[in-house]
Amino acid sequence: MPTFAKTVVLTPVGGKVLIRLPGGRYGFVRLNNGPTTVPVGTMVDTTAGTVRLTSANATGQTQTGRFFRGLFRIEQSRNAGGLVNLVIRDNLTSSVCGTSAARSAAVNRRVLGLLRGTAKGRFRTTGRFAAATVRGTDWGVRNRCDGTLTVVRRGVVVVRDFRLHKTLIVRAGQTYLAKAS
Repeated sequence: MPTFAKTVVLTPVGGKVLIRLPGGRYGFVRLNNGPTTVPVGTMVDTTAGTVRLTSANATGQTQTGRFFRGLFRIEQSRNAGGLVNLVIRDNLTSSVCGTSAARSAAVNRRVLGLLRGTAKGRFRTTGRFAAATVRGTDWGVRNRCDGTLTVVRRGVVVVRDFRLHKTLIVRAGQTYLAKAS
């Protein structure tokens, strides 16, 4: 059972899911079959698998989402009313992007890190230039050389563009690119 702002429950759904506990000195280890309670702050690698994440809110109610194709850190603050923030960690460094004058269209679209998810409840994925908060949906967030791209497949996502300091609604079939510059 998850504990609000302290632990979440991770269950591998398919493929290979790796985790690294906060302060873990030994790197990533494979998530065993069946539900596993882990502390907030855990890093999860779903680049080759899918994980079901269950968390609790302040009243003890639970919410669940499935996440895949990415590497992320789990955050949940007592002040955010149960919102689970999944911070995307890039697989590639931004140095692969080159200087702005030398960027080509192909380099701009190069994906540095990403995360896909389907969830109901209070979940947010945070990239380098934007954060996407779900309202029961199927979405993806990609950190690219030219910005953070949010893609909504089903439902509605609220996107916060960090650079422009604006919030907008992105609906099914739409995308939004929070530009790097």
